[in-house]
Amino acid sequence: MLVIGIICLVVAAISYFKYLSEKNGQANQKQAENKNEAKWQRTLAIIFLVFGILLIGYWIALIE
Repeated sequence: MLVIGIICLVVAAISYFKYLSEKNGQANQKQAENKNEAKWQRTLAIIFLVFGILLIGYWIALIE
């Protein structure tokens, strides 16, 4: 449970950094495509962050 939670948190961090990268945008791509991609990455980061926190919290509850 702990390992899966940590993996979820790592994926959330990677997704958030990708969101920041896409938000800044690249000069050779359309702005609308970057904005949609950035929103998708942000949503993915939030989902994995919540899921990771829930799994680690559940693991802590099982130990006690």
